[in-house]
Amino acid sequence: MNTKLITFILLSGFLILAGCLENVNDRNTSVSDIESGVTVVYIDNFSFDPDAVTIKEGDTVRWISNDTAALVISGSSFQSPALRRGDTYSFTFNARGTYNYYLLSHPWTGSGMVIVE
Repeated sequence: MNTKLITFILLSGFLILAGCLENVNDRNTSVSDIESGVTVVYIDNFSFDPDAVTIKEGDTVRWISNDTAALVISGSSFQSPALRRGDTYSFTFNARGTYNYYLLSHPWTGSGMVIVE
């Protein structure tokens, strides 16, 4: 078989597959777009993005770690297990109020807030 044809076929296959792959860290499509009642907060560089969210009573916040170090999220009524890159932790807020939280494993870094209406 012709070398140019083989190269063309392999390159075409690679480009087709590359277009089908999904970037797991893509923030244009958040879990909240997919799941009703779920708001996503990303952890990057030991900080929360966004650092404050407003949700409805009974809704859930899902934190997604993009940091390489192990992190523990701590608030007055919840605490996550150690999260590594790609790990998630979810908590459902069943009472109205303001909930502050921070990284227990890195308390000198940024903090976050959930406002439940």
